[in-house]
Amino acid sequence: MHHRPRFSGSATAAAACLACVLPGITWAQDAPASTTLDEVRVTEKAAPNIYSEASDAYVPRGVEVGKTAQSLREIAQSVTVITRQRMDDQALRTLDDVMNQTTGVTREEGWLDTTYLSRGLAITNIRYDGGAASSTRSGSRSQDMAQFDSVALLRGADGLFGAGEAGGVINFTYKRPLAKRQTQVLLSGGSMANYRAELDTTGALTADGSIRGRLVAVTHDRKEMAEPSRLKRQLLYGTLEFDLGPDTLLTLGSSYQTDRNTGFNASLPRYADGSDIGLPRSANMGAPWNWIERENTALFAKLEHQLSSGWQLKAQLRQTRFNEGVNGAEIEGAPAPGTLVGTDWWINQRKNKARETSLDLNAQGGFDAFGRRHDVIVGADLQRTRDVSRSLWPRIGPANVFDRTPPADPGYPLGDWTDGAQTNTQKSGLYGSVRLRPAEDWAVILGGRYTLQDRSTTNDMDGSLTAKSREGHVFVPYIGLVHDLSPSTSIYASTAEIYQSQAGKFSAPLPGTPLDPVRGRTYELGIKGEWSRDLLASAALFRTEKKGAAAFDPAYPQTDWRGGCCYFRDGYQRSQGLDLELTGRLTPQLQVAMGYTFNDNVDKRQDDARFSSVTPRHLFKAWGDYRFDGDLRGWSLGAGVVAQASHFRASGVNAYNPATGRYDGAWTAYQFTSPGHAVWSARLGYAIDKDWKVAVNVSNLFDKTYYSTVGYAGYGNFYGEKRAVVVTLQGRF
Repeated sequence: MHHRPRFSGSATAAAACLACVLPGITWAQDAPASTTLDEVRVTEKAAPNIYSEASDAYVPRGVEVGKTAQSLREIAQSVTVITRQRMDDQALRTLDDVMNQTTGVTREEGWLDTTYLSRGLAITNIRYDGGAASSTRSGSRSQDMAQFDSVALLRGADGLFGAGEAGGVINFTYKRPLAKRQTQVLLSGGSMANYRAELDTTGALTADGSIRGRLVAVTHDRKEMAEPSRLKRQLLYGTLEFDLGPDTLLTLGSSYQTDRNTGFNASLPRYADGSDIGLPRSANMGAPWNWIERENTALFAKLEHQLSSGWQLKAQLRQTRFNEGVNGAEIEGAPAPGTLVGTDWWINQRKNKARETSLDLNAQGGFDAFGRRHDVIVGADLQRTRDVSRSLWPRIGPANVFDRTPPADPGYPLGDWTDGAQTNTQKSGLYGSVRLRPAEDWAVILGGRYTLQDRSTTNDMDGSLTAKSREGHVFVPYIGLVHDLSPSTSIYASTAEIYQSQAGKFSAPLPGTPLDPVRGRTYELGIKGEWSRDLLASAALFRTEKKGAAAFDPAYPQTDWRGGCCYFRDGYQRSQGLDLELTGRLTPQLQVAMGYTFNDNVDKRQDDARFSSVTPRHLFKAWGDYRFDGDLRGWSLGAGVVAQASHFRASGVNAYNPATGRYDGAWTAYQFTSPGHAVWSARLGYAIDKDWKVAVNVSNLFDKTYYSTVGYAGYGNFYGEKRAVVVTLQGRF
């Protein structure tokens, strides 16, 4: 069995704790060699190291997309990992940056946030250090990467551990404290007044190295393309590790991030006949006084204990708090060609609070049978969330997209909230897996998740119950097979069920009853090759089928009735295609990361129309970085591209009405298309010495104008970012 090395668990800890501890503690100088975090071989083979920051590599030694550290070849699904080195080389500062470079991922931008899709399906779940699955929420795209060692995406349904949607699950691995004293700094500046500073310091806090800490602080200030939008961010992340004994490790931690975005709104309309207005990339449909404020706080703890029998017990507790305020004015609607009639100013004000607590308990170990070792994981998890929202959205008056004179700031809030709700959810389940090795070079993975309960209640602002659902006692199985063809090559196959709640949608008659969950299955067949642990190639065929998704019930026209009625279970979606990936060191000087995805997704209930038309059929992402030697030693050159086929939005517009002279006639189907395009990036770096380096990164190298997301006639069309240059100085001492 592959056990994790002692104290190689994730490094999460408390900025709040460090704020108290640091003033009274000096970093210990050079802890004794016996306290360094070397791997401990608890069996014949230690678990792969999941931390990448010291490896200078694009391929990780291991990944923790499940509950334990594994090599990528052990996982019977497609996985892409963005390591610390790659984040530094490509200047990937936020989750949005990382997802834009991740194989197979499509970004669908919205007015206030971004949705990520893989294989045409939304990625709705995230994990931290392999803990319980959490749901993505507003502002996730802005999550700062300075606190993380790596980010991994497991594509397909995570049938083993409860992330039910087949788009996949994102796993964040936090930076861990190190026993050796080290401080890193990063300073960067570039076009659009883009300025950033990072401080990252770590080391032993006691002479014997039994307590270690890490503190990361970030400040970031930059203008955005839609003038005069500006973003200001602060992040504080801290981690403490305690050796409670030779076999017990406790990690505590916290992260706190605030974002204030002023003058925002990059969402653009089209003309009422569906044609492109051709507005400049700096166009802003909002008011200069607009603002969004977001505050994300996370507190987390993990306890790991190694038993003498070779089993490990692990407990993780996490609480997140999210606060958001929005005060804005925006232009909505599609202007008629010539007259420009049809657009209005609207005020949008929001106040959202979310609280989530999750607990994950598991035991990892194994047993001997038939002359071989077999691995076992059993566990339970619990998640509780409370979401409270309030909003106002009054119409102010007519607007002109070419003369965008905004209304005055009405104050926040301008009056009593008109809409709002409170939703409480509680989920719990049991999970388990066994990796059997029935023969040499063969592994069979069997397991799944048993949902104990999935409860949800929604109340109006006045406390009136508007929706209630209770589901549970459902088993979601998983089967995987891995066969080692050689010491460097494996083939695999897997299948997992999909279980996705539809508790928020109701079937007739009024007031309705909650729909049963969406069910389906995902299949994957692939091959992975790994050479010298520095180069990994993979190819996978995938197919996903989802049945029972909500469809409108034509007998019950949609109204503002509380809870959303009425629907019936009629959806049948199918997504299939191919993933190809090559990551790692081709030569001692050249590292690459390349991924290609072909996706064909259809809605079998809609004449095989694409259900995710914003997902291109062909998507190619590549990056390479070459480090020179000889007379050019110290210099490095990087280049990359994100290229995709066309994508579109199937929607409609109101036809021109001669009787009124306006575009208020019959609704006509329309398809808004963004042609295929390629966006290039480049990097030039120089290592001043072994500890200091400087680099220039250029995004959208040829300054291509394109729509990264196509929306509707009245809103939701977003230009891709224009060319930007950033100069970065990084040092370590």
